[in-house]
Amino acid sequence: MQPNIIKSTMTNGLILGALFSANFLLSISKSIPLTLLSYGVMIYIIIFSFQSAKRFRDKDNDGFISFGKAFSFILLSFFFAALISSIVKYVYFQFINPEYLSMLLNESMKAIDMLKLPVAGDAYDQMESMMKPATFSLQFIWLNVFLGTIIGLVMAPFIKKEKSIFED
Repeated sequence: MQPNIIKSTMTNGLILGALFSANFLLSISKSIPLTLLSYGVMIYIIIFSFQSAKRFRDKDNDGFISFGKAFSFILLSFFFAALISSIVKYVYFQFINPEYLSMLLNESMKAIDMLKLPVAGDAYDQMESMMKPATFSLQFIWLNVFLGTIIGLVMAPFIKKEKSIFED
């Protein structure tokens, strides 16, 4: 990949990472208006991703971009954003609200008990090991990259603009 795509995606990922982090902080609140605002942030993330990919096409690539490069731009942007937001999540789970993950585990176990689902003895231990701040935060990286893959596959055809054979 060309250095300009890395630099552009890192800059774009920084902004998206801030949006991902804001969305996370809004979504964990118990306040309904803040939770609803997090949905607005999600919509803005999609709009921002499309606009920034278009801007990358028009400014850095002289108005032309292939499907693969558009897809790579979106995917790398989401990857860098996921790294930033996972750091924010780790800080939140480790230092700001260390009881959050244990409360989440207890609520999950209550839901499993209410549904009367069979749980093996080691399943609880596995769930508990996944509820550590570092492990839980790193899981979000893959979730956000997967989300970026889907958004990239949907957006890239709309952003793609190939050079005509009649253009220089």
